Amino acid sequence: MRCLFVVLAFLVLGASQAPAGVICQTPKIEFRDAFAGWQLLVSDGEHDLTRDAQYETTNPAVAVVEAKGYVTPTGNGTAVIRVLAKGQQLEIPVAVSGAGNGRSVDFQTEIVPLLSKHGCNAGGCHGKASGQNGFKLSLFGFDPVFDHNAIAKEARGRRLFPGAPDQSLFLLKGSGQVPHGGGRKLVAGSGDYRVIREWIASGAPASAPDSPRVVKLSIAPGDRVLKHGQLQQLAVRAEYSDGSVRDVTRHSEFKSNLDLVAAVDADGLVKTGEQSGEAAVMARHMGYVAVFRALVPHGEPVAAIPDFKPLNYVDELTVTKWKKLGLLPSPVVDDATFLRRVTIDLCGRLPTVAETKVFLADTTADKRIRLVDTLLDSPDYPAFFAMKWGSILRNSNLAGSERAAYAFHNWIKEMIARNRPYDEFVRGVVAAAGEWQDAPAINWYWQNRDDQLHQVTADVAQVFLGVRLQCAKCHHHPYERWGQADYYGLAGFFARVGRKGFGEPPPYYASAQVTTGEKNPLTGKSPEPKFPDGPVGKFQPEDDPRHALVDWMAKPENPFFSKALSNRLWGHFFGRGLYHELDDLRDTNPPSNPELLDALAKDFVTHKFDVKHLIRVIVTSRVYQLSAEPNDHNKHDRQNFARYYARRMPAEVFLDAVNQTCGTRGGFSGVGTNARAVDLPHEGFNSFFLDAFDRPKRVTVCECERSTGATLAQVLLLANSDEIENKIADGNGRIAKWVKEKKPTRDMIDELYLTALSRRPTDAEIKRATEFVTKGGKDQQKAIEDVLWAILNSKEFMFNH
Repeated sequence: MRCLFVVLAFLVLGASQAPAGVICQTPKIEFRDAFAGWQLLVSDGEHDLTRDAQYETTNPAVAVVEAKGYVTPTGNGTAVIRVLAKGQQLEIPVAVSGAGNGRSVDFQTEIVPLLSKHGCNAGGCHGKASGQNGFKLSLFGFDPVFDHNAIAKEARGRRLFPGAPDQSLFLLKGSGQVPHGGGRKLVAGSGDYRVIREWIASGAPASAPDSPRVVKLSIAPGDRVLKHGQLQQLAVRAEYSDGSVRDVTRHSEFKSNLDLVAAVDADGLVKTGEQSGEAAVMARHMGYVAVFRALVPHGEPVAAIPDFKPLNYVDELTVTKWKKLGLLPSPVVDDATFLRRVTIDLCGRLPTVAETKVFLADTTADKRIRLVDTLLDSPDYPAFFAMKWGSILRNSNLAGSERAAYAFHNWIKEMIARNRPYDEFVRGVVAAAGEWQDAPAINWYWQNRDDQLHQVTADVAQVFLGVRLQCAKCHHHPYERWGQADYYGLAGFFARVGRKGFGEPPPYYASAQVTTGEKNPLTGKSPEPKFPDGPVGKFQPEDDPRHALVDWMAKPENPFFSKALSNRLWGHFFGRGLYHELDDLRDTNPPSNPELLDALAKDFVTHKFDVKHLIRVIVTSRVYQLSAEPNDHNKHDRQNFARYYARRMPAEVFLDAVNQTCGTRGGFSGVGTNARAVDLPHEGFNSFFLDAFDRPKRVTVCECERSTGATLAQVLLLANSDEIENKIADGNGRIAKWVKEKKPTRDMIDELYLTALSRRPTDAEIKRATEFVTKGGKDQQKAIEDVLWAILNSKEFMFNH
């Protein structure tokens, strides 16, 4: 099949330009047959004028143009499309050749995209596993050969009637002329209808083996800063394996990830809403995706933010984004708030009273930087992050792996404490082999034993590459470029992982032979290693392909590995990743600040995957030190970090904070009396408190398993439970000791605030609490316990802010 049309210099801006600046991206159009089309984009450089412009053609027998700016050929010859906008006129030459030459419509590149556009092969229609009403298509058109057979040959070809195409059941149902459960999808006589009709009339041929295939999809424009209620027409272009380019705007599907900011219709017209922010509009065609980013500023763009002084590149790149969006940041927090915030984020605990007093009394300019270094060098840092990684890697004591779970937990903690390079840490997990005593990370494989090949493949992609590859096991990923070949290529690296029987867990090893009975459905053979977005790997029987996979991950040019960890750390410290969700790094879910993420990832690689270095860069930035109190300029910001996003402490940290404030211990059976919740090696320790506050059950690798939402059980536990009452009134607790020591009321209140909130109470708080404790003849101990109860139930205590 030859190219449907050629458009020269599609990306040359201003090639067809009026004196005052009205421009069109397309200088001229050449159509090679009557099935082509081209979406014009007209603007004045700042505003899209495509739908405001007026169009006319000098020769309707050659080409016509819609009011939407879409050009279609009608016959051979030449014509000129005149565009009138803002009192100016552009002229775009059009040449058509090959119309009426009997060229067959190509099934794979022209019919299958229409099935996707109209939802025929979606999961809710004929694309679901069982099909619909006896007619089944491959999901999202990932198997054109199967689809052609289903449409043209199945049921003895009853769906098509080449002798009278309009009487084909395929068109009659699609156009609603006979009853169709999916409703009317086509308008008789429309462009889509005519393409399908022509294909049927030509005998409904299958695609030739050498037919050009889509190799790249692009969208114009790539991004725009828009005002509320503004329109922007999009144009989608596909590049093919023979070097040709065609407009596929009318053959693509469009979807916005945030309709409140920017919605899109079936023809690619974007309209912004009343909400400020950023939206990603996806165009999908033949398994490829392209993304347009709509930015709706929170205010007028600014040239400078004088009150914000950048400390490092994190600040500089964030400020650049704020200027574009008209965002003004909240002020930097005071020392007490910073101390509490960074101690919780780095060590998973509250600062001690002694730490708080020393830090607040320190007047040196670099004390925040020194505090970060002190916390990173403390044993609490590896303990907290070992808990975090233990949840992500699903370290569990199930199936008799109690001792292995302890060993894996301790191995993770040691790697973090020694600040071993991240690629070394990943290699220890992905390429684990041997006895659990020597290679504790084999507990990760053991917990995946029921579906070892597929679960391991999906987990490696999601955890270490930020790619959710599960969909591609069965079909092409609907919102990404990944297909079954990519999925089974990654699975091939784990097809030779073997284990010796059963145990707690048993030894794992790299076998010389394939150890799984799974087959690649595309080849019918065992999965063979293939690097994502790369070549097929060639390995000898004595090789362990998993090491080659980690080597590929650690290459400086790898586009996934360093970004995935950088985004995960950013999300930990800011409550939201640059990509949201943390482990969903795909083109159709673009980061809020791609330049910043690129800089973090590059810095991480330059410093040889030094995790502590990357953490220091993040938490010593001024952006991290911003107040959580919104101002009029950033109160609606949810993704650009113009303020700190306050969030409830994780379950384990919160329980430890309650115990620390009350002066009580964790009381977990099977571990030391001083063990904290963040020290627990797995999820098998009973605790109603931890479960109520959504401790992860470690059944998935997604950090979304840990919820920070509020529930009635949480409210009742804090406000009216024996557990909290017993902690507050514990005979060996903080308040009981103070009362025995006859500590003055003012001192008790002062220290309660320092313990729980890392700050001294205000004069108003002192007055109110003192009056409550001393007046009315109340029991002093009960009264001060009530003050503690009130603090524990306050948002200021529960939230890291």
